[in-house]
Amino acid sequence: MDTARTDTQSKMMATALDMIGKQANLNFTIREFAKRAGVNLASVNYYFRSKENLISEIESLLKSQLQKTYEELKRSEFDPRTRILRWAERLMHQLMEYPGVLFLMVTKLITDGRQNLGITELIDNSEEMLAPIITDLTGIDEDDPRCSYIIMQIVAGVVTPILFYHGVGRTFGINVSDPDVRQEYIESLVDAILPTID
Repeated sequence: MDTARTDTQSKMMATALDMIGKQANLNFTIREFAKRAGVNLASVNYYFRSKENLISEIESLLKSQLQKTYEELKRSEFDPRTRILRWAERLMHQLMEYPGVLFLMVTKLITDGRQNLGITELIDNSEEMLAPIITDLTGIDEDDPRCSYIIMQIVAGVVTPILFYHGVGRTFGINVSDPDVRQEYIESLVDAILPTID
């Protein structure tokens, strides 16, 4: 019985991750979701109670995966530039694979008209983890506004092409769906923003 419940819940989570995370689809009914997951409506209601709870569960999962991406910035076995490059590549890869995380954040921000925890965490994590690396690379103090400018430029440079790609299907002639092109772009971005890096 426990195995059946676990299987049912796993099927629903996988379906929700695909619909919400990969397809950025929030325009579904619970009935449509149940049919796609191959479960009955009662199971969806039992595990999630509502569509909002289902979306919140997936949002939490996607945010925890995003948090793991920031761990690249703590990898002391790599030099500071490499840590930034690895973080940026992993973040772009994750946002390419799961554009729903951005869609959820932006949708909540626009429709709720208030601070969104996901965006706040993205900003906080970026400031907290990138600032010491920027200071190490440039000598600019973490409290200096220039450090914040650099962080904002790097984060915007990583996230914005993915928004463009998923929003309008193009990014200034750069194919960000190609991992090699993304890597070249990231190196160019970091070198342009932090020209003092050797």
